[in-house]
Amino acid sequence: MVAIVGILGLTIGGSAALFVTSQSMDRIAAARQEQQVQNALARIVSSSSAQASAISARLEPARQIADLGPDEAATWLDNELGRPTVAADATKAVAIMTPSGAIYGYTKAGRAEPEDLEEIQSATNGLVASLRDASPSAPPALAGTRKDAPAMADLGSVRGVPAIVAASRLPASGEPLTLVTVTYLDEPLLNRWASTLMLDGFAAIGPRAMPSPAMRSVALTASDGTALGRMVWRPARPGEAIRRYVIPATLAIGAAVLILFLMIALRANSLREEAVNNSRRARFLESFDPGTGLANRATFIKQLEQIAGAQPCQLVLLDADDFSAINEALGHRAGDDVIREFGKALLAEFQGSRCLVARLDGDEFAVLIVGNPDVHDLGPRATGIAISRGTRDGGTVSVTISAGIAAAPEHGHTASELMKHADIALGAAKSAGPASHVVYDPALGEAFKSRKGLEARMKKAIEDEGFELFYQPIISLSTMKPAGVEALLRLKRGATDTPAVFVPVIEKLGLMPQLGAWIIQQAFKDSRRWPKLKTSINLSPLQLENTALLDQVDFNRARFNVEPVSIGFEITEGVLLNKSATVHANLQGLRERGYILALDDFGTGYSSLSYLSEFEIQRLKLDQSFIRGGRLQENRSATLVHGVIDICHKLNIDVVAEGIEDIAEASTLRQWGCDFAQGYQFGKPAPARVTAQNLVTLQNNAHEIVDYRTGEPLFGTL
Repeated sequence: MVAIVGILGLTIGGSAALFVTSQSMDRIAAARQEQQVQNALARIVSSSSAQASAISARLEPARQIADLGPDEAATWLDNELGRPTVAADATKAVAIMTPSGAIYGYTKAGRAEPEDLEEIQSATNGLVASLRDASPSAPPALAGTRKDAPAMADLGSVRGVPAIVAASRLPASGEPLTLVTVTYLDEPLLNRWASTLMLDGFAAIGPRAMPSPAMRSVALTASDGTALGRMVWRPARPGEAIRRYVIPATLAIGAAVLILFLMIALRANSLREEAVNNSRRARFLESFDPGTGLANRATFIKQLEQIAGAQPCQLVLLDADDFSAINEALGHRAGDDVIREFGKALLAEFQGSRCLVARLDGDEFAVLIVGNPDVHDLGPRATGIAISRGTRDGGTVSVTISAGIAAAPEHGHTASELMKHADIALGAAKSAGPASHVVYDPALGEAFKSRKGLEARMKKAIEDEGFELFYQPIISLSTMKPAGVEALLRLKRGATDTPAVFVPVIEKLGLMPQLGAWIIQQAFKDSRRWPKLKTSINLSPLQLENTALLDQVDFNRARFNVEPVSIGFEITEGVLLNKSATVHANLQGLRERGYILALDDFGTGYSSLSYLSEFEIQRLKLDQSFIRGGRLQENRSATLVHGVIDICHKLNIDVVAEGIEDIAEASTLRQWGCDFAQGYQFGKPAPARVTAQNLVTLQNNAHEIVDYRTGEPLFGTL
């Protein structure tokens, strides 16, 4: 009896505790939902501001209105601003404001009516004024150069409907223009929020409506304190099931009290076992990798620190080669299986108490061997491991592993030194190709320092504008007069690194888009020194993968008032192999704007005549390897050059021969119909100021090498 009474008392007490807990669960769930709604509201306000800023950054409505006139500009705004903006799921209206009122608007129904513009203007006047006060207009000369337009967003009300209103300054040299977007907190938007956040009965009510006590709500208040309404919903009640079923059943069925007690006891025991297991797993995860069961980074480093400097040892760092191929071909689950197999294979290869195999991260492993094994034997043992998987189309994907090796005390006495040197060796192995291994050598360390030093210099050069453009003349072989120049990147005076050395480093650092934008700007600017000649600008593959390339070109064309006929762009064959939609769009955009595209260094790498038919190229630059060193006197080379010239002319493609160092070479190429020539014979690359003088000299001296009676060049008189 005492036991039953005690159990009953415990049951009642437990029921009370469950009741309190269920209420706490309800409060926590409701508070979490409230925070989610507030976060969602904050995100849409922030995204509206960012959207308005992004749209403003790419529009120049003032210039378009001036160039096209009001009617055509309005159509342009419909296509460039109105339809694309309101096509988004959330944005319902967009407008352009001036201090004197709205001049353009667009809604889901089409171009805004005057009453729509009045409503939008009324709802956004305060925000537009705040934007002007907080962010004064830039001077006219700078108004179009900002990439990130200042923007603000706030809550407002349009025709009684709560909305997110955002404003951003538009580039303009005259009356200030402001872009305004309106995102209504209407039923479709609230339904999407309700579905995403799993809110029951989610809706918006007016500022005077009072939500039911059973509802939770978040106030909609503008920054000036104006109450716009509330968003309400029925809060989640995870504790309802406890109150509705568990507690009544516990109190109503006395006979089940003991069974319930036993169930609770069993559950408590299960929880204790689960807690013990979780504790064991936590201790396991402190030392081991859960995916492979190998030691993790922390354990490995701890062991290495204890052994390095105290005993001879060997450290092998390993990294899977092109591991992404497995993930792309078969998925991440197959990738995880491959990682586990690599771990098992390494454990099988490096067995014994004197070996420690660890998974450091992702597809990176490490092996520590205590003692003095042959360091050169470790690499082949590790890199001999390869894992293959069949693909869905019947093919096979094979993943190998590369290794970098360092030994103590030869290559360091501390864990950090050994890890650093093994990592340097691993980098060299990865550069050498798949399944390679490299043992650390001091020369690798020096090369690493040199590479890091070069990277630092390149970063500083970009930050400090440490680059300049040199220009090399391009001569028309029909007149022997300058026809253009090629812009070539150089470091400023005192720097000895060549483009072949520093350009790959800049690309690796991800700085080429920034440097490429400067090259385009400087080349457009310098081209005004020789306005009747064409300036050729080299585009790297990374530049052509930049979605902002066409905007950069358009901006600099307008800024420096340079016609497309005065500019050409040179690309390499690797660009033509790139099937990226961005690359295709950029090439097509340059052609449509009237810029000439030239295929550079033709005859090197994997150059194929098929490029000439598959791609719209207006100019081909024949690599100097076909010209220099008397190659034109060789039958095979001469036949190739002559054939390429004939094929290009039949395809209406001009040919530029590079590397001309002898006037006789120019004479031969002219006889074969080559259009242009470039090389030291006509001038070395030089700064813009010097190039401008050299071009004048070449122009003035043209009569000395062309017979004025026949127009034929008198080769040999230079």
